[in-house]
Amino acid sequence: MGNKVVVGIDVGKESYAVSVFDGRAYLFQGLTPAHPETFLKRVTPHLPQDAAEVLFVMEATGVYSLKLALFLVQGGHRVSVVNPFVVRKYAEMRLRRTKTDPADSRILAQFGFFASPSPFHPQEEKAYHLRQVLKAIDDYQKRRTEILNHLETLKHHPFPQPKVRQYYEQELQRVEETLQALEKEAEDLALQYAPREYRLLLSIPGVGKRLACAILGILSPLTRFARSKELASFLGLAPQIDQSGKRKERAWMKKKGESLPAEAPLSFRPQCFPVQ
Repeated sequence: MGNKVVVGIDVGKESYAVSVFDGRAYLFQGLTPAHPETFLKRVTPHLPQDAAEVLFVMEATGVYSLKLALFLVQGGHRVSVVNPFVVRKYAEMRLRRTKTDPADSRILAQFGFFASPSPFHPQEEKAYHLRQVLKAIDDYQKRRTEILNHLETLKHHPFPQPKVRQYYEQELQRVEETLQALEKEAEDLALQYAPREYRLLLSIPGVGKRLACAILGILSPLTRFARSKELASFLGLAPQIDQSGKRKERAWMKKKGESLPAEAPLSFRPQCFPVQ
């Protein structure tokens, strides 16, 4: 049996920078079009047929990496989608200063070989649909706030233009109707995707429909988190502790990790109960 081989991929919109690494040397380095089928046809001849393991490693870059990762997983390949922050720190540890697409693909290949990152497990299709709807809700909420701010400005303007106010009010009505439709779509998707979990989340005091949908869209399946600390770290809610020598220990929240839609926390209403 051959050794482990890692394919490091720096994913771009128009091309993939690729490096095939076997722990000793690079078997292939080059660029391929940003088309999963073409990429695989170009890389496959450079993979040893007796390799015990072939791992494809890429950074999480949104829809571009997701498209390639899903294609490879559906084809039966092992894939790891890693946090760009972790890879950047790995490159700094190896004293790498060059920042180009080919150099990034080499670092990804080395990281995949020596660090053995966890495998990528895609979510169900409805989970991706739910995330898209939540993103649209977030965008329309921001647009709604912008319009309300413009209307407030016109309200206090000494010479308000009636037509401008009319157009803003019409746009606000359209945005409100769209938000209602999107929130209904999010609830329907949540009930189709994970009805039991959705109802359990709603039973928690203070958790509203939008927060429940956000949790399902971003965190499901919850079984991928072995401990609560892993979940807190994933959401960027884990405090960072800073202590050295005689310096007193300090702790603060670090803004790292996945984030819920901006408006989702507004659906959380903590409730206090009297102590018996």
